[in-house]
Amino acid sequence: MGSETKERQEKATQVYAALGVGFVCILIGLPLWWKTTDTYRVQLPYDEIEQLAERKTKYTVDVTVIIFGDNVDKLWLAEFGEQLKDALEGESHSTKQLSVQYRGNLREAYEEENFALQKSFTIQELDSSLERSRVLEEHGKYFFYILPRQSKFLSVTTWVGIKRNTFLSPGEPLQHGNEEYYMGVREFVPIIKSLVRDTFVSEAAMLRTYQSARGKQHLETDKQSMRAVKSAPSYDVTFTLLNPQPDMLDVQWDIEQGVHTYLGPFLDQLSPYINITITSQVIHYTRLSLKPRVDSSTHQHYLRPEDLPHLITPIETKLGSHVSNSPGLNFVVYVPTRDQSPLVIRDASGNPSKTNAFLSPRWGGILIYNIESPQAGATLPVPVDVDMKPVLAVFLAQLKLLLGFYAQKSPAISWADAVNSGLAGWELDLWMRDRTLENIATSTATLRSLAHLLAQIGNIVIKDEIGLEVHQAVDSIATSQTFLSQGNLKAAYLASRQAIISSEKAFFDQSLLELLYFPEDQKFAIYIPLFLPISIPVLLSLMHAFKWFRGKDTETIKKD
Repeated sequence: MGSETKERQEKATQVYAALGVGFVCILIGLPLWWKTTDTYRVQLPYDEIEQLAERKTKYTVDVTVIIFGDNVDKLWLAEFGEQLKDALEGESHSTKQLSVQYRGNLREAYEEENFALQKSFTIQELDSSLERSRVLEEHGKYFFYILPRQSKFLSVTTWVGIKRNTFLSPGEPLQHGNEEYYMGVREFVPIIKSLVRDTFVSEAAMLRTYQSARGKQHLETDKQSMRAVKSAPSYDVTFTLLNPQPDMLDVQWDIEQGVHTYLGPFLDQLSPYINITITSQVIHYTRLSLKPRVDSSTHQHYLRPEDLPHLITPIETKLGSHVSNSPGLNFVVYVPTRDQSPLVIRDASGNPSKTNAFLSPRWGGILIYNIESPQAGATLPVPVDVDMKPVLAVFLAQLKLLLGFYAQKSPAISWADAVNSGLAGWELDLWMRDRTLENIATSTATLRSLAHLLAQIGNIVIKDEIGLEVHQAVDSIATSQTFLSQGNLKAAYLASRQAIISSEKAFFDQSLLELLYFPEDQKFAIYIPLFLPISIPVLLSLMHAFKWFRGKDTETIKKD
């Protein structure tokens, strides 16, 4: 009896030990393992992202028409306003995702505006005086001044100022208030409509930009979208001088002073909106890999349009690597070798190019700078200074095209020249509106792609930093759309710029790379060798413990 009792006690000890191990493994170990291996995923606003994709974007444009003179007929003024409203709102390029709203205002000139008219001797003076009278620069707001017939600006029919003022003259002088005067003013309605919708706003281009950024397929390609680089908060611009024969020509260029003088006004206007970093370099002993053609009659070397694309790749390999998150643009001045000089670029008709330069879409431009060969007996290398004014004038025009400035000016209208080759106010507005819509559409598409990616791959860690960037991008998109609908163009652009920065920062975060994580099916290959050797003894011990308890219960029943 004693040995049997001792054996039962040992058996009970083994059973309770097995139960203890099983209790620790199942109730403590398994939850602890589950918690420590759980993937941390911060909560993202998935619903808000989908709502952004479905939300309609609307931009508002303010148009004010001011009539100089006294005692303007109120009834005629109302009729003119209705005609202008119908012209601006009719047949607009609006879709389910994008629409435009015009807010019109028709009034007589204020006292200070009449005073400016009387004191100005030229249309340029009047334009400057009216601009100075405004305390703040109003982006996206356009003013049309209808001059009186007795004004001294009769030679001007339609003149667009350096900012956002447009001046319209009815023509030959007649008595103010005459019916013929009002009939002449009514003829300005289609002019105002064309200027606003086709030039200042460019509705068709806005719609094309927005749809393209949203990823809509089968859009008709155009030079503008293929030529300009994508919208970005910063760009890297490199100016390069290629001198293949430094032993013959000592070519020097004052690129720093040239950029400051000829590109400075343009860069200063863009500095509140984008950051442009400029670098320069001089490369020697690099010549064209393509042999130019020779005109047998003039012995002139020339390149045809079909030759130009083959110049980019060999030159690009010599320019150095571009290591930056910002898009890069290259502008190259090439000095031909003496055996190929002068070298000109001819168009498809065989006529020489006026600028002797060409533009490569989304890459930059190349200008061929011809220099006379050294005279016999000259000391080599001959020093030569590059005339930076014509060179940078060409590069400035190319830079504007590459950055997305595509305003088309009608030859039937007189246009004021921008100060120091900078930008007119309406050109800057057009660019900001285009970039704002592109940023909104691009950042929305980026967030949707990120949301779909994270929904499909459940074991990717979503850090707090990514969540903050996503929330900031969502808020910035909504803010930009609000400002855009209110007509606050500058604030809308700045908010959209922040949206594109935050959305791309979240999307390209290195922790979201799928290859950093094991696929779900491979987890079994990892955990089975770990848990199987432990789980089998534990399960068998639990089974024996269960059988022991059943046997004990049976034995107790028999005794009873």
